[in-house]
Amino acid sequence: MIRRRRARSFDLSGLVLSALLGAAVTALFDPRRGAARRAWLLQKASSFFRRGREEAGRTAKDLSRRAAGRRYEMTHARETVPDDILVERVRAQIGKRASHPGALEVHAVSGTVVLSGPIRRAEVDGVLEIVAKVRGVKAIDNRLEIHEDAGRPSPGPGLQS
Repeated sequence: MIRRRRARSFDLSGLVLSALLGAAVTALFDPRRGAARRAWLLQKASSFFRRGREEAGRTAKDLSRRAAGRRYEMTHARETVPDDILVERVRAQIGKRASHPGALEVHAVSGTVVLSGPIRRAEVDGVLEIVAKVRGVKAIDNRLEIHEDAGRPSPGPGLQS
């Protein structure tokens, strides 16, 4: 059995890493400016860790509040909501998905929400989806008048841009 020696290749990455490390040590321990550089580096590091700690605290508080909200939603999922309050909840949510929420009429009868009025075709699915998620909504009676998107003149004053 004959063993062959492998030729060692020159590793440039080790040389570059060593040069950078040497330059950093030289800069930090320079007799004239080293103290200022070390103070600057310490300031940057403490700022970095302080911001990380603050962000972790904000994230923990956010998750805690989301969990509390989710618990509340779960415990009150089957509650009966008065119709006038249900209408206000639905109206508040419709504005997120409809470009002309004032053109829509919202009524509620024993948890069934009745939607009527002119709406653009592209907005219908979004409005129905968000209304279905409102706590207290048991059913949706869709009486919306669907119109084509902008570009064509709309038949009603409620959808004109």
